Amino acid sequence: MRGAILFNGNAESDEWLVRAAAPFLATSRHKDPAVAAARRTLLVTAGWAEHEYDEAHVKRALNAAGFPSVFEDGFDRAHENLSLLTELDGVLAEAPELAEAFRELRRAEATARRFYLEHNAHTIDLFRRTLREAKSEAPDTDLQSLLADMTHPTGPRALARHALARELRRAFHTLESNDDHLFELFGDIERRAFDAAGALYHPAFRAAKERLEARILSSSNIFLFGGRLDLLLGALRFFRLRDVFVEALRRGAQIVAVSAGAMVLCERVIVYDDFAETPRDFQLYDRGLGIVQDIQIFPHCMERIQTDDRDNLAYLARRFRHHACVGLNQRSLLLLDLSPRRAVSVGAGDGVYVFGPDGRKRCHRAGEEVAIS
Repeated sequence: MRGAILFNGNAESDEWLVRAAAPFLATSRHKDPAVAAARRTLLVTAGWAEHEYDEAHVKRALNAAGFPSVFEDGFDRAHENLSLLTELDGVLAEAPELAEAFRELRRAEATARRFYLEHNAHTIDLFRRTLREAKSEAPDTDLQSLLADMTHPTGPRALARHALARELRRAFHTLESNDDHLFELFGDIERRAFDAAGALYHPAFRAAKERLEARILSSSNIFLFGGRLDLLLGALRFFRLRDVFVEALRRGAQIVAVSAGAMVLCERVIVYDDFAETPRDFQLYDRGLGIVQDIQIFPHCMERIQTDDRDNLAYLARRFRHHACVGLNQRSLLLLDLSPRRAVSVGAGDGVYVFGPDGRKRCHRAGEEVAIS
């Protein structure tokens, strides 16, 4: 693939993000000379909900950064909104059967997520209590060593530590199993919902999808902004836009993805569950687009992760073991080149943080390569 993705955790402002991304966007990689020359920018703001079109400040920032607007018939053709949420609302209004299938899907997802959180709440509480007891038995131990402890117990109080380590591994296995179950369940109910409704062959759906694909493929630069994760991800998945984003990257498009926009590109969307009635914890929220399959992005890193707690970092890296766990802050910038595949920290104001199963936090400053395999 010729394209690249610039990730940010949670930009202090949209204007700052545009300024920070400007050097990345200045030289197009696009294989189509006309698209490369036009340097057309696409704004994906579905996460802004009813403010989807409140993007005037972004366009001003793009103009100031050297990406001028080009007006035709009163419309800015150089900087266009994907209109993702508007297209979704239009299809649902025109096709009541698709609207009902979409509502039923969201209800089923909410039910599955509720039971998943209830299952996990008990297991996480048990896990934390077991870890506290294990550390009281052996204050110098840590989670990494407990989870890896497969030796024959010897020494004073060794049997109790051995039993607690076994209980920790059992609870951890349950959490991993719950995550995998929900991930697979979401894929199953989504397929069933859209197969039953014939969504892919409905004229309104096909027309809207073609318009969205044309906007994506004609753009050299794409901004995936944050905001309401449920709205952004729901609309992207409804229109099956993963493949067209992959094709855009193959042709050389460059994507700037921030906060929720960064999360949806991953295979799994992991959130710090602010909405759970039970004590909060990191949880699987949904299936992402799976465009980036070797990185698990954690935005708002320092706000939501106890990065000085080695047990906490080991817990995250082991539980979400499928990918490299990467934490990003307001001024963190991670550039992922897709061919050859290489990740580099490029933010001057902050680093990129990688959490290992050993509980260590590795900060990569500007110019340093980030191991993602």
